[in-house]
Amino acid sequence: MSFPAVQVTDFEGQSILTQPMLAAPIHFLAASGLPGLSLAPTRWPHDLWQITQDLLGQHLRIFIGFVLALLVVGRLMLEKRNPSNVFAWGLVIFFIPWLGVPLYFLFGGRKCRHLVKMKLEVNNLATQLATGVPATAPPISGVATPASPRRKYAQNSFRLFGDGVEGYRALRAEIARAEKSIYLQTFILGRDEPARQIVADLTERARAGVEVKLLLDALGCFGAAGSFVEPLRRAGGRTARFMPVLPLQTKASANLRNHRKFAVFDHDRVIVGGQNIDHRFIDSRDSPELFLDFSAQIEGPVVAAFNRNFISDWCFASGDSPEKFRDLLAYIPAARGSEAAEVLASGPDVAGDPLWERLLTLVQQCQHELTIVTPYFVPDEVLFQSLIIQAHCGRRVRIIVPENSNHLMTDFARHFYLRQLHDAGVEVLLYTPKMMHAKLVLVDNEVALMGSANIDLRSLFVNFEIGVLLYSSGAISELTAWTDVLRRSCVTYLDSGHAGAGANRRVMEDFAHLLGPLL
Repeated sequence: MSFPAVQVTDFEGQSILTQPMLAAPIHFLAASGLPGLSLAPTRWPHDLWQITQDLLGQHLRIFIGFVLALLVVGRLMLEKRNPSNVFAWGLVIFFIPWLGVPLYFLFGGRKCRHLVKMKLEVNNLATQLATGVPATAPPISGVATPASPRRKYAQNSFRLFGDGVEGYRALRAEIARAEKSIYLQTFILGRDEPARQIVADLTERARAGVEVKLLLDALGCFGAAGSFVEPLRRAGGRTARFMPVLPLQTKASANLRNHRKFAVFDHDRVIVGGQNIDHRFIDSRDSPELFLDFSAQIEGPVVAAFNRNFISDWCFASGDSPEKFRDLLAYIPAARGSEAAEVLASGPDVAGDPLWERLLTLVQQCQHELTIVTPYFVPDEVLFQSLIIQAHCGRRVRIIVPENSNHLMTDFARHFYLRQLHDAGVEVLLYTPKMMHAKLVLVDNEVALMGSANIDLRSLFVNFEIGVLLYSSGAISELTAWTDVLRRSCVTYLDSGHAGAGANRRVMEDFAHLLGPLL
């Protein structure tokens, strides 16, 4: 005996069951006169499709979310992230999964295999050309051997430019002086008068036959990488955008930004520091809006490392082959002075985190005095605890930050650390006149570290950064004197008023601290 498919409805006429296989029992219940139960013949294929749609509507999103969560967890484990970074991303993904998961896949990347491979190719080619011995690249598998080999270069010259006015004049002078080539890369290119003047100067040199290459970070130079630099391209110069922001245009996460800032002239002298090409960083005259920052000009053999770094970045962004630069990769500039220096590149194109590792080593090996100058201060837990331990051991530890930076949330986040460092005996100073954008570490009057990296998680673990280690007394004395002048315009942490923050501010600081790895 067979029964038709049925649709069971309740007192209000709402469907509660559609199952052909249960038709016999249901017909029996209906024949027994069960109150409130009525039957309506229906076609089972249609009802089966309806059931499938209902199940998908209820569970498909859960299934997709589960799969995406597994992918995120797998990626986090492969990248060996800092626990605080995992926790911060976990908060966003847990509370706002529909937004957090896509944002993570768009902005959460930390290393790029393609870039590591490119860096290895450039370094191996340079080693082969310089020594005549073929270099064998290690396999690229998650973590490779360091792609930025350590080398200390002797006999360099060092000249400090103490603010944005001096830096602007020096940059223009070196552009005008260049005879063969100008390789310049920057994180920010403004659409203001200083930037227009620099582009005009580059255009003039390109017309004169100088090889000009301008490498621009796609995010930091957004709006200035197109028509703004078109005159330079028409004059024969070349430009390239580093890591386009849109995910379909780039070979890695849009989160990976090129924060390196340096310009190489004629392959044998470089201006390097933290200054972008923008009126907030460099200008023809001083003003309250001009950030306090310094840069330096270095000439000599160490510039070979800057040539190599620019070539690898340029080849990745432009598509050029490193083979086109064989002669330059083999070139070592002549001796120019008595300063010993080392270039340290860090970022998604370098296996490991060499800049963080070296900074941590400097802090932990300090015997007497340590000074850190940085615009933003959001350290990882290991560096943070190392500073506290050094203060407890009687070392003189000093941290100088701007009283108010240009990133409010970062200011909130830093006080979680500054308050505890102050309580541990660290001298915390806040620069009051205006925004201070300098990056500098001085250790025992023996080593100085300068460059593009801030003391925050983004610079130490995510961005493309470049640093210069200086080992000679001349350069260290100049940088120490610059820091001494800086300290005269600072107030202590207690005098700044931040130490006695109220409950509401503490809540904001704690919230910003949780999000610190994402800032």
